[in-house]
Amino acid sequence: MKFGDRNGISEVTRRAIVDWLLLQNKPFHGRLDLIDFLRRVWNLSSMPSTDSRFKDAEGDIWQHMVRNNDWTESDLLNNRLDVLRCPDEQFCKFVETTVHPLARADRVETQVIVKKLNELLAPDGYRLVEGSTISGRPIYKAVTDDSAPDSRYEVVLSFAGEQRQYVEQVAAGLKSAGVSVFYDAYEESTLWGKELTEHLQLVYAGSARFCVAFISTEYAQKVWARHELRNAFAKALEEKQEYVLPARFDDTEIPGLRRTIGYVDLRKKEPGELVKLILEKLGRRWSDS
Repeated sequence: MKFGDRNGISEVTRRAIVDWLLLQNKPFHGRLDLIDFLRRVWNLSSMPSTDSRFKDAEGDIWQHMVRNNDWTESDLLNNRLDVLRCPDEQFCKFVETTVHPLARADRVETQVIVKKLNELLAPDGYRLVEGSTISGRPIYKAVTDDSAPDSRYEVVLSFAGEQRQYVEQVAAGLKSAGVSVFYDAYEESTLWGKELTEHLQLVYAGSARFCVAFISTEYAQKVWARHELRNAFAKALEEKQEYVLPARFDDTEIPGLRRTIGYVDLRKKEPGELVKLILEKLGRRWSDS
């Protein structure tokens, strides 16, 4: 993610986010100690104190927020830390930290907060997406709509055109559940004019959580499918983690895909059932509504 000299997240958006966070029933820093939270966003030791008794900002924040409790959270964020005008990178770090697994223990609560923050960030072209994980919990990163494609998706789908009818239902189910998914039919304008070899390498070897590979006889014969899977395998090998999730329409052998890797048998699964499994893999709660 690249940040320019001018802030892309407006003061209007920042104020709306800060106001919403402060109106919740829990502290904006969640279960993290306040000072610990702030250290993750600001270099407090390099910021001067406004109180002559202390050598840096951490001292006077502790004095007024912890000991005396004579500053409100609004005083701290808006006045002392100038969150409404700090650089975009710092504001994004603040937002990311509010939904970090160390700050939020409840997965459902985190998803609610992320959904609201994304609604508020959307007018300025920013959003939170799942990046890496810690103990099976997602760590959210703020990205822009014009970020490189490798940072835009949680799940990427690799399939042969002969299975599009099935895959399209899976893509629609994931999208409806709020998952950022790479499905070629959703990317027509993005793919138009792109050098596809390079672009698809960025997509399938990018920072998505999972690549669902829909294995079939036709899949094994497709040049683009093999290209997508090679890049997905490269990422899985480099990061040494579960990434490629095979979903089989038949028993076709795929070079590089070991038979010992667990797979889903699509001969026994409806598209909605596969969507549910993917959501569970992402740590999301399934809803029938």
